[in-house]
Amino acid sequence: MLDSLYTEAIEKKNSLNYDVEEFFDNKLDVADKWISEKIIPSDNNYVLAAGDGSYNKKRFLGFNFYAVGAESLIYNPHDPDSRLKTIESVELDISPHQPFFEDRLRNLMSIFEIKTAIKTFNEYDVDYFMDDGSILGDLIRPIPFENNMPPSVKIDIIKKIQEKLENDVKSNKISSFKFQKEFKELFENKKINENDLVNFLENIEHLLALKLLLNNKEKIIAISKTSTSNDIFHANVPDMAIFDRFSRNEGYSKPYYKKVTTEVKRDFPIANNYFKDLWFTIFFARLEKNMSIIKIELPFYVYGENIKKILGIIKSNSTDGYPFLLKKAHNDVVIKHKDIDSLSQIIEFIDKSGREMLD
Repeated sequence: MLDSLYTEAIEKKNSLNYDVEEFFDNKLDVADKWISEKIIPSDNNYVLAAGDGSYNKKRFLGFNFYAVGAESLIYNPHDPDSRLKTIESVELDISPHQPFFEDRLRNLMSIFEIKTAIKTFNEYDVDYFMDDGSILGDLIRPIPFENNMPPSVKIDIIKKIQEKLENDVKSNKISSFKFQKEFKELFENKKINENDLVNFLENIEHLLALKLLLNNKEKIIAISKTSTSNDIFHANVPDMAIFDRFSRNEGYSKPYYKKVTTEVKRDFPIANNYFKDLWFTIFFARLEKNMSIIKIELPFYVYGENIKKILGIIKSNSTDGYPFLLKKAHNDVVIKHKDIDSLSQIIEFIDKSGREMLD
């Protein structure tokens, strides 16, 4: 079959490239939205940190085996002994098969990233923390099965768990792996689906951790390598792709602002007013000519010269147009398929994956 696909690719090469061209509207006024300007690296020797997370899983016939982790790197140019420090959080576990398991792992990874970032702020005097991804995206992404439990049941659960989870978040404990022990009475309620309950508890943990992290919001810079948003041009093609195609110069886009209220119509189960009142400043940048575009998101309102200040801070730690600390954190933390295979072999699971006959 692969030979047939190669033949199809050769035959469709011209037509598909023509179709790609049709996606882009050449009438778009990119120059009006993009500021071509050399970004000057900051020389203030800030203490910078960066964090990223990863997860992977292996499906066996009877269960899922998964690994999740996060890492923060802290660069202190003033420390003569060790300028680069590391904080890590990891966990291995098994889980029964369940719908939307990938979404649950993504949420778990975010919890690890956030709590590792909180620990970074607690243990180091960090000037700025660069976060891989989008905090706004985390907030507006629907949680699977969040409507599966009646509101009255959710309110009752929150009353029973909130104080305990808040204390765990403040002490940097990851609670998710001991829910059944800590909240035994909830799991004995046969009227509540166990998977829905675990997802809901993890959602509460995630929001509590995010709220605590955002106590440092004016020190947080979220950076994304990809984006599908189209808030600037309102085209069928993402804004990032348009900027990348029609401008190769170093510079940045004019910022735009989003309030969570305008993005999320549902209520958050906790701290609803706090989250819905958050403002985000969003813009794109190219730190070096002909290098890739990045999306920058700040969980506070910024304009004018302060935009240039943020860009200078990012560029001071960048190589080839991307922050070095974020690149290193990603390379350190990524859990590959071969890694999850090796980990499962160390544990010596006796269950089968169902793919043995194909290997």
